[in-house]
Amino acid sequence: MTLNLTLPQIGGKATTKDYVISILGYDWPLTIKKVYNLVKKRYGHNVTYQAVFKAVSELHSKGVIEKKDEGYQINLKWLKHLHNYTEFIETNYYTKNRLKLIEGIKDARKEGNINVLTFETFFDVEKYLYYLQKQYVLSSKGKEIICVHHAHEWRPLFYLRAEYNWIRKVKELGHRTYILCAGNTAIDRWCASFYKSIGCNVRLGANCASTCELIVFGDVIIQVYLPSEIKKSISEQFSRLKDMGKIGQRTLIESIFEKKTDIKVIINKDSELAEQIKKETLGFFSKQ
Repeated sequence: MTLNLTLPQIGGKATTKDYVISILGYDWPLTIKKVYNLVKKRYGHNVTYQAVFKAVSELHSKGVIEKKDEGYQINLKWLKHLHNYTEFIETNYYTKNRLKLIEGIKDARKEGNINVLTFETFFDVEKYLYYLQKQYVLSSKGKEIICVHHAHEWRPLFYLRAEYNWIRKVKELGHRTYILCAGNTAIDRWCASFYKSIGCNVRLGANCASTCELIVFGDVIIQVYLPSEIKKSISEQFSRLKDMGKIGQRTLIESIFEKKTDIKVIINKDSELAEQIKKETLGFFSKQ
């Protein structure tokens, strides 16, 4: 039996089916006779018993209502199906409006508690993540552990003051930051030294971020899936650099951070998974 998306439209153009659904939304279970009496008494709808019987029978055959020993009532499976459908439509309309407000975003969708965003450049991703972290971190009432997994560290190269102010604010709020970095190049070491100097816990050469980059705060998990060509370019250019004084920032910007591509960002709320990631992250530091 398929579930019909029949919606009650109480008003001048309401049908007998609409009245039946509305009545069973407030009183249940009811026999057809009781439904018939309420349609006439509550709504003053001029209808025959046969018409009400036909409406009830059709709604039952479509799975909108179900029959119990005491009478008819709304089918909760239909109600859940209807709720999911309207929520899906609302999310689509809301997301499309939000797309205009987020710079560099190409696509967005929501699947349950999971948000999937597609960005055009790595820099666009980072700008959004700054906004997102502030939204969650600054609104937190407790002291949290922030876990970050990166393939390579580079943010202080472009956001030195912003990173300094942000980490200082995080510390003032009582949060602790643990950064795992898979890389151990000259740039990684320079960035790690900066983060350590302002109170972050950092470990280089960690076995992490092979599939995606990761940020965890509270029960929020943010995963960034970089295209293979971007990851390859970062590794190659970072590995070649031996002297921090010879960084070709323009080359990095053009070939990596402003390169047009598709970067997926998945945002999920899962307290159990978040706690597991935090535990595993802290395990790296306990081995030092």
